[in-house]
Amino acid sequence: MRSRQPRPEAGRAAGAWSRLRALPGFKASVVAFLVTVFIGGGTIAAVANWQQSSTATIAITAGAPAITAPPPVGGVVASPTLAVRPGAFIGGFSCTSAKQQGSVAFTFTWPAVTNATSYATTLSLTGPPATPVATESVTGTTAVFTFREAAVSNGTSYLLRIEPFDGATAGDPVYKSFTYSSNTSGQCDQVTPAAAPPLGTVSPTAQPVVRGATTSTMAINWTASTGATSYVVTVKSTTSGYGTEFTTGNLSATLTFPQAATDASGNLVNPADATAPYYCDYSFRIQPMNGTTAGDPVYRTIKYYSGSASMG
Repeated sequence: MRSRQPRPEAGRAAGAWSRLRALPGFKASVVAFLVTVFIGGGTIAAVANWQQSSTATIAITAGAPAITAPPPVGGVVASPTLAVRPGAFIGGFSCTSAKQQGSVAFTFTWPAVTNATSYATTLSLTGPPATPVATESVTGTTAVFTFREAAVSNGTSYLLRIEPFDGATAGDPVYKSFTYSSNTSGQCDQVTPAAAPPLGTVSPTAQPVVRGATTSTMAINWTASTGATSYVVTVKSTTSGYGTEFTTGNLSATLTFPQAATDASGNLVNPADATAPYYCDYSFRIQPMNGTTAGDPVYRTIKYYSGSASMG
């Protein structure tokens, strides 16, 4: 006896039923349907409610497309929260060398920096590029690097980088040159190396300011720093308490400044607002970071006024 084959309509129905059962949230939808039918007495309204429930369940299960967050916006406010950074190096430095049983010790000392809890020191051979030969983190104001006597020679020039930290907050580093001599102590001369930071340098540029009804925005971009994973941006007024600070992994940000009311022609409604405290010069500071490793910060000046705005 020949086996009975299902009719084409039945096959298509079975396939459709299988596909329906495979849909995410199908079981939950069926349960919702049965409950709705029971409560609604099998009315047309109950079927409509089930359709709505099924659609909502599938949509939630499937998920929505990921939303890409825009670059962070730095809101310039009257009393910003700024990190407490170490102060600047002030005073004299000392660089000495001394032989001791087949080795040579280089000793560097410097004056204490305000708010500094530690110092990251790196000694490099001068280049360019400068090649690091030793690193050390110290809590005091002295760093000692010891080498085998055969590994150093008279007349060799070194570059010392010292960067103060207040906890994990990095300050501004200083560079000193040192030339080894077996007879005399070297001089700690201030230098500005072309390529010595642990992370690459950045170069920020600003777009023209866009004026609004109550705020003005300035888009700022910067080049990528080699090895950096984030950037700390600090904007601080030189004459008032306005500013902002934030960390971003992007290569751009938008600063938002307060904007005094203007008329249709762009003139101030109240001329006295031209001297508002947020119209002033700002120090713009950007420092590349990679975890606890801090690169050299770059400074620019933002001039934000009621009639003009620029970064130089």
